[in-house]
Amino acid sequence: MSASLNRFCYRHSFIETDAGYDAWGAMAVADFDCDGRPEFVTGGKGGGFLFLYDLDPVSGIWRRHAVSEAYSPNVGAAAHDWDRDGRPEIVTGEWGTRLWWFSCPTGDLDAWEGTVVYDGLSNPHDLLACDIDGDGTYEVIVRNKGGDLLVLRPGTDPRVAWQSTIVASGLEGDGTAVARVTAGGGTDLVTNCGWFENVRGDGSRWEHHPFVPDGLQFDPESRVQVADLDGNGMPVAVVTESEIPDGRMVLLRYRDSQRPWESELLIDADERVCGMHSLQVADLDGDGKLEIFTAEMENRRTDGVLSKPRWIVLARARTWEKHIILDQNLGSHSAVVADFDGDGQLEIVGKPWRANEINGADGKHHVDYLDPP
Repeated sequence: MSASLNRFCYRHSFIETDAGYDAWGAMAVADFDCDGRPEFVTGGKGGGFLFLYDLDPVSGIWRRHAVSEAYSPNVGAAAHDWDRDGRPEIVTGEWGTRLWWFSCPTGDLDAWEGTVVYDGLSNPHDLLACDIDGDGTYEVIVRNKGGDLLVLRPGTDPRVAWQSTIVASGLEGDGTAVARVTAGGGTDLVTNCGWFENVRGDGSRWEHHPFVPDGLQFDPESRVQVADLDGNGMPVAVVTESEIPDGRMVLLRYRDSQRPWESELLIDADERVCGMHSLQVADLDGDGKLEIFTAEMENRRTDGVLSKPRWIVLARARTWEKHIILDQNLGSHSAVVADFDGDGQLEIVGKPWRANEINGADGKHHVDYLDPP
């Protein structure tokens, strides 16, 4: 794999430095105020809160809104308009057993209402919103880390308790994506422990199929994204080892339902890339081809001294090229990609889970904004 430092250029700025928290999770992106530009949500575990950040594209200033200041979110979150009022709501798992639904009924980003819609989770690490059964209403996929994979369905009133269906139990680690794996099938679930076929297309029957080849011996804590990277209409999964030093990134291409997917190693352990808990697939440079974004964590996956976290884009020319887009000793966890300023280009927002004692923000937590010039 060749390397380049010049093709992808970004300006870095801090959105927030040290708002007062232990660890940050619950990243979600949507146009919550219906102004044509997305905002992002994230929350703090220690002390407990959920904040929304909105960029003013004229001044370049981010305004922070409190969704809740009495809530301790886990890693996962998702956004969708479940009550069909024209404004997205937020669903996120608690650092505990409950799933919360936050709505903004008046459109005032400082006036949110929170409701518990499910209780019975264990460690809701992955949350995804999609229409699993094809009825036009989005469900929420919840992956309890090291436990159950669930589909949660809202009723007519999404503030009332949601119903759950267990897809699989006892899954090791984490890493979950939704995709249509086979032509003409329903929306399937792809995990580090195998992919689950939505056999009838309505979420009533799930069949497990092999995914990661045994020879890879991939760490069970991972990130997974699925996209048509080859441009041939076939799903390609990108998987990273998300919690360990010297992690790997692999492409997996679907072959058939009876065999693990065919693998191509993009980042090997000897490249010393650590804790790739951020993973996004998008056309970052507007050339019509998809790139892969990842970033290294802090939280002692790097130490800020001997190993300093970097933000990385992989782009394919003749081979996959690795571009270091941020090298300022600032790690990230569950970073997101969107056009936050409405200029037609994609920006990147991220934050750490826990900050290293030594980092590029004087040892503080930070929320980072990468904007292409």
